[in-house]
Amino acid sequence: MSAFDNKRDSNLVSRIIIFLSPFLILLFFAFIQILNLSYFQAEDFKTQSESNRLYQSKIAPQRGFIFDSNNILLVENNIQQDLEINPNFIENPTIFLRQISDLLEIDFNQIESDFYIRSTGKNAKEPYLLIKDLTEKQIAKLSVNLNKIKGAEIISSFSRNVLHKEVMAPVIGYVGNVSKEEIFNNPELKSYKSLKIGKTGVEKDFDKLLRGVMGFRIQERDSFGKLVRNISIEPPSKGKDLKLSIDFELQKKLLNDFKGRKGALVAIEPKTGLIRALISSPSYDPNLLNTINDYEEVKNLFSDKDSPLFNRAISGQYPPASTLKPFVGMAALEAKTISWEKEIFDSGEYLVEGDQRPYKGWKEGGHGNVDMKKAIVESSDVYFYSLAYDLTINNLSPFLEKFGYGEKSGLTKNESKGILPSRKWKLGYIGEAWFKGDTINMGIGQGYMTATPLQIAVAYAALANKGEIVQPRIIEKIGNSETVKIVKNNVFLSDDKNWKRIEEALLAVVEASNGTANNIYDRNIRIAGKTGTAQVKSIGETEYKLLREDKSLRDHALFVGYGPVENPKLVVVAIIENGESGSAVAAPIVRKAINLYSKNEK
Repeated sequence: MSAFDNKRDSNLVSRIIIFLSPFLILLFFAFIQILNLSYFQAEDFKTQSESNRLYQSKIAPQRGFIFDSNNILLVENNIQQDLEINPNFIENPTIFLRQISDLLEIDFNQIESDFYIRSTGKNAKEPYLLIKDLTEKQIAKLSVNLNKIKGAEIISSFSRNVLHKEVMAPVIGYVGNVSKEEIFNNPELKSYKSLKIGKTGVEKDFDKLLRGVMGFRIQERDSFGKLVRNISIEPPSKGKDLKLSIDFELQKKLLNDFKGRKGALVAIEPKTGLIRALISSPSYDPNLLNTINDYEEVKNLFSDKDSPLFNRAISGQYPPASTLKPFVGMAALEAKTISWEKEIFDSGEYLVEGDQRPYKGWKEGGHGNVDMKKAIVESSDVYFYSLAYDLTINNLSPFLEKFGYGEKSGLTKNESKGILPSRKWKLGYIGEAWFKGDTINMGIGQGYMTATPLQIAVAYAALANKGEIVQPRIIEKIGNSETVKIVKNNVFLSDDKNWKRIEEALLAVVEASNGTANNIYDRNIRIAGKTGTAQVKSIGETEYKLLREDKSLRDHALFVGYGPVENPKLVVVAIIENGESGSAVAAPIVRKAINLYSKNEK
C-alpha cells in the first residue's frame, strides 16, 4: 500500500471519530446516569416511591367512661361519622371545597377558612377532619359521590356524651379541641391535637388518664387517596375508666331544690374526704360544647349573664359571714382572750373608742348578756366584734389558716383560694394599712375575707373530725385501683373539750328554741350547723330597705351543717345568692341532703 493510501485511510478514521465523538460522549453520560439511578440512588427513589403510596395515620383511642359512686354510667362515647381529607391528593383546593360545599349543603367560606388554616405550617399535608358528626343525609350523599372526589373519605370517631347533662356539668365539665397555647404548655398534646381533650371539671383534671394512648396504622392508598390495604396496625389503648365519689341520685334531688336560683352546694364525707354532691347553679348542658353543632347556642351560653359555666362550688368567693363565728370563738379561746362563761352585753351595736361609727348587729336592740354558746346559737354580731377586736388580726388570720381558709383544698387546680386577709395582704393588694375596723368586720366573716363553698365544707369537716383535716377528693377509683384518704393536717387545741363544746353550740343552733336554724329541727337525725347572711353591699339599714328591690343587691343566704352528730356521715354547705335568709332558704336544703344520705347509708 502506498503512502498516499495510508494517509487517505488515516483521514477517514479521523473523520469517523470526529463524527461519532458526540454520540460517544452522550452514550457515556447516559451510562453513568443509568448506573447512578440504578445503583447509587436506588434506595432514595425506592423510599420516595413508597412514600407516595404508603401513609401513616393515627387511630384515636376511646376515652374512658365515668361512673358515679353507685356505678351509674355518667359519661359515654358515641360513634359518629366524620369527613376526613388528605391534602396530599387534592390537586385544586377551590374545586375540591366547592364540590364538598355543594354536595353537603354547607357554607363554602367556613370550610375554605378551615382548610387554609390547616394547610399551613409543618403539618400541612397531614390528614384531618374537615366536617365532624355528619348527618344521615350527608353520609348518604357522600357514599354515592365519594369515589369521584380525590382525597376525601368517611371515617368513624367517638364523640363525648354526658348522659345527665345539667345535673353533672359542674363535676364532669366538657371536652374541646387542643389549642396552640395548650400544646405550648404541654408539648405532649401535639400528638393528640386531632382529639378533644378535657377543658373543665373531671374531664380536665384527669384528662391524661381518660384520653388513652394513640394508635397507628400504615396504609397503602391509590391515586385517589382511597384505601387499598392496611400494611400494619398498632392498636390504641382505651383511656382509664373513673368512678366518682358523687352520688348521682343525691346530686339530682338537691339540684332540683335550687329551682334555677344562683348558688352552690358541697357535700363531703368528713372522715374520708369523698365528695358526695357538688352543685353549681345555674348549670348547663356540656354536650353543647362536647360536639358543637350550633355556634349561636354556644355563643349564648358563654354570654349568659348568670354565668352557668362558672363553677360556684369551687371558685365562687363569698363572705363566709356568720359561719366563721365558731372558728373566731375557738381562736379567742386559744388566745385566752375569752372563756366560755364570760358574758358580753350585746345592745345591738359595738362602739370603738375614737371611731364615731357604730358597728351594728343584725338584731335590733341586741341579744342582751351573751356567753359564747348563746352567741353562736343566736349569732350575736356584737359578741364576735368584741372577740375579733381583742384577738387582733395577728392572731386571727394564722388560726383560720389552720382550717384551710385562704388556700386551695387540693381537690383541683382550678379552684379559687379565697382571701384570708392580713396586714401584709391589705398593704400589697389594697395599698392601705390595716385598721381595727377591718378586724372587727372579719370577726363576723365580712369585710375583705372570702371563702369558697368547698373551703367552708373542709373547715367544718375538721370540726366534725375534732381537728383532722382531710383533703377532699372526687375520685373513688381509677380503673380498678381505689384512691386513698389523705390527711393534710391536724389542728390541736389546748383544751380538747372545746371541740365538744363548739359542737354542742352548733347543735343548739338547730335544736334550741332560740337557735337561728330551729326551723329545720328533726329529732330523728340530729345535725349541728350554722346559719350565715353574707352582705353583698355594705349599706345602712334604711338604704338597704330601698335597695333590696334590686335582687342582685340582696344578701346571700348560707347554711353549713353536719350529721348525724353521733357519727357524722356528711358535711353540707349551701349558698343561695341573694337568698337573704340562711335559715329559711339554705338550711332546708342542707337538712334534706343529710337526711337522704343518712337513710341511704343505713
